Amino acid sequence: MTELVRYEAARRALAEAVAVDEVAEIRSQAEAMRHYARQAGDKTLEIQSAQLRFRAERKLGELIVAQKETVGLNTGARGQLRGRDNSGSAKSEQPEDERPRLADIGVDRKLSSKAQKLAALDAAAFEQALERHADEMRSGQGRVAMDLLKVDAEERGRVHRRDLAAALSSASAVAPDGRLYPALLADPPWRRNAGIGNRAYENHYPTMPWPAILDYLKRAGEALLPDSWAWMWIPRAHLLAKVPFKTEVTLADGEVVLATVDLPLAYACQLALGMESYSTCYVWTKTDEDHPDESGTGLLVWDQDELLLQFKRGRGLPKPATDEKFGSNHRERASDHSRKPEHYRNMIRAMVGRDSSGQPLPVLELFARVDAQHPLPEGWGAWGNQAGVSAQAEFSTPTVARESSSRAGDDLAELPSGETEATAAEATSEGASAAAAVTEPPYDAGDVIVIDQLAGADWLQPAQLAAMDLSEVEQLRILADFCHPKRDATQAVLGPIWQGREMAYESGGQWQLREAGKARLHELIDTIAPPARVDLTEPYRAPQISFFELTRQLEDAPPAEVVDGALQTRLPVDDDELAEQLALLAIDAGGAVEPQMLRHLVGRGFAHCGLTKNSVTDDGRAFLAQLVGPASVQQQRAEA
Repeated sequence: MTELVRYEAARRALAEAVAVDEVAEIRSQAEAMRHYARQAGDKTLEIQSAQLRFRAERKLGELIVAQKETVGLNTGARGQLRGRDNSGSAKSEQPEDERPRLADIGVDRKLSSKAQKLAALDAAAFEQALERHADEMRSGQGRVAMDLLKVDAEERGRVHRRDLAAALSSASAVAPDGRLYPALLADPPWRRNAGIGNRAYENHYPTMPWPAILDYLKRAGEALLPDSWAWMWIPRAHLLAKVPFKTEVTLADGEVVLATVDLPLAYACQLALGMESYSTCYVWTKTDEDHPDESGTGLLVWDQDELLLQFKRGRGLPKPATDEKFGSNHRERASDHSRKPEHYRNMIRAMVGRDSSGQPLPVLELFARVDAQHPLPEGWGAWGNQAGVSAQAEFSTPTVARESSSRAGDDLAELPSGETEATAAEATSEGASAAAAVTEPPYDAGDVIVIDQLAGADWLQPAQLAAMDLSEVEQLRILADFCHPKRDATQAVLGPIWQGREMAYESGGQWQLREAGKARLHELIDTIAPPARVDLTEPYRAPQISFFELTRQLEDAPPAEVVDGALQTRLPVDDDELAEQLALLAIDAGGAVEPQMLRHLVGRGFAHCGLTKNSVTDDGRAFLAQLVGPASVQQQRAEA
């Protein structure tokens, strides 16, 4: 009670303060009290001191603005110098500014700027920012910045980006491709290659092979906004396991091609979803205080936890507020087989947030475990699996658990979805996926064309006849080249055939050629004759000099001379060599040459620049000795 009385007394003193120095003193006292309360562990007093400091800063800003609008502020600038008087001191045209400066009372530029920005806030916005800051301090989660403007800017930015995501998602709901979601949660039914025992996944729900899950995630990634988050559950044993994945690779020559490479499963899932970066990881520990030693199976260690990865596309969603953050580890015993705790749905719902109207942002959940006891959160959509009649059926194109989340569009509303809200509510009591409740295939023969159009031409398995129609050399090239455009569609057909001929083998799901196969491929390539050369146009032929013209030039050429013991046996081969020859002769005669040519000759080592004159080097004289002198030079020699 005493603290509250002091707080109210300080607020009254702040309201009655009319001078900047009085407000600055109250701010200093409030800051000192906040540090004392923090050391003493008094959270209430710390919050009250922080609010008093912010109110003092806002009051300080109001007084500074009023000072500017009336008599103005002393910026610290001196008057302009006019000269010096008889004593030698400086004289100014204007007298010194006698108004007080903010620095004299301990108010620097940074504090002045922040105080004026706080004063510019609306009264309601200022009170809301105070309350948000107090909530962050009460939460006690991490260090809280003592910057009310930053808290207000972050909150306004958070609301704006969430409103934008909600508006884009709502607008996309009427598009032919269906709604786009700002967030996704996936719990894929991973298939393990460890047989089917008493505790195998296949005893509880249908599973999918890894390549099928990756194809499913590719289509699910198309239902996400450019700025979005994605969460995905993955067992620890699968995290870095290698899986073949088709992606763009850059060759040594810089060409970008599509190739199938082995990638860690978690990274392949990130690329399949179209996510650009990995954000963080959450750990679900499947024990509690009463059962600390409970664990699952394991070869090397007892499996007691599971990982939830978070990925980001674009900017993602805005950073959650302090009261929207959760710990990276959650401890809770497992209930039904593979059912995840509701804690993580609540966590994602809080982190994704709500728009300014209070509506939660929509989230798409893949392989949702939905029943009467575990309904979807408000605004969420769910995609299930087009499951067959048995648990071993392979999953294919994503379909939607609810009509409101359909990606097929209004014109395809009559198509059987294979999973609806009704079937989800009638799921087994053991927590199996709603897809397991489907007792009949979700399509018949009449729907094959539509399914082909929805899934894409590359989704259906290639016909064996199409692969066998290829030539023998083309078949071997497909098996030898991992980047061949027809490889994915035909290797499953060609591989076993060439394996029977002992020319191919399978490794890691990829077919490759043995040495015998490579030798056969080279043999076939050598037998293929290159196409005959065809001249598309008449070849260009340079003008040829006649024999008589060549004879006349040789007769007109001056006879060879012996210069410095070397026989001159050739003419300059081009205009450049002729220009070099004339320039060297001019330098040797003491004449002048162009500066650019002189630099060129010096660079070649034919000339040397001295302080008083230029000269020809020994290499330059050897160069001149090879050439027949010009006619003008020879005539000068003959006249001499």
